[in-house]
Order: sequence, then structure tokens, then C-alpha cells
Amino acid sequence: MNTGSSILDARPVASEEISWIEEGMRGVGFFSTLARAQLREVLPYMLMLRYAKGALICVEGDPGDAMYLIYHGGVVITKKGWREPVARLKDGDFFGEMALLFGEPRSATVATDEETEVFCLAAEDFRRIVARSPDMTLTLRALAETRRRELAQS
Repeated sequence: MNTGSSILDARPVASEEISWIEEGMRGVGFFSTLARAQLREVLPYMLMLRYAKGALICVEGDPGDAMYLIYHGGVVITKKGWREPVARLKDGDFFGEMALLFGEPRSATVATDEETEVFCLAAEDFRRIVARSPDMTLTLRALAETRRRELAQS
């Protein structure tokens, strides 16, 4: 998890955000197969991070130490040597799962294009959760492989 000075605020998830996370994560590929009770098991592990505009959340080549779900704001994903951004993500989108799953360095750089709040799930907590759910691991791997293929074709 990026703990640089670009983080404006870091705190546990507030009770009013829990229903948004439950709904938001139900749309996230690998979490979409989970029941609400299973999603609630994930919530205690998540942090809310607030970043300033222009902050780097992940840097290409760095260790994959967390995944993120965008609550409010937006990010731009870039790769070295590419002229155009790989993607622009907004509220409800997620990133960082590939580095966690495959244990590889970050495949791209993610920067905020406005002040942005994200829910963060650290790698060690992610590993605890998927260890309890082999089905979640299979689903996540399939999703990450799809993203990897899309990135290779871009």
C-alpha cells in the first residue's frame, strides 16, 4: 500500500460507506460471486484512503502490495513507453488485483486526475481472504488473466 505523502487521509471504513462497498464490490468481478455475508468478512480489512489530485497510487515496477476500489474520483493508468493512457477509471472501478494475484511487480502506474477516495485492501489481508475461499481465487485468476490479455492487445 502506497504510504507516501500524497495520501491526504487514511482511516477505517465508516459505517455509512459499508452499503456502498457492499454494492460496489458486488459488481467487482471476483467479489460479484460472493454473498453479502462473505462480503462483510472483507470489510474489516479495508481502509479508506484519500489522495490529492496528481498523486501516484501505484508505480510501474513497484511491488504489488494492495488493490483498490474507487469510491469517489478518478485515476489514469499509464505504462512506460506508451503515448496514450492504458485506461481511465472512475467511481466503482477497481485496480491492483493483478499484482496481488500473480505476485509480480506493478504492470502500470496509477495516478489520480482529481482528488480521489479509494477503498484499499492490503496484500496480506487479501491473501488471508482468498485462502479461505478457493472459489474466489479461481474467479479472481480468470478475471486477472482476461485483464492481462486485454492489456497485451492494447
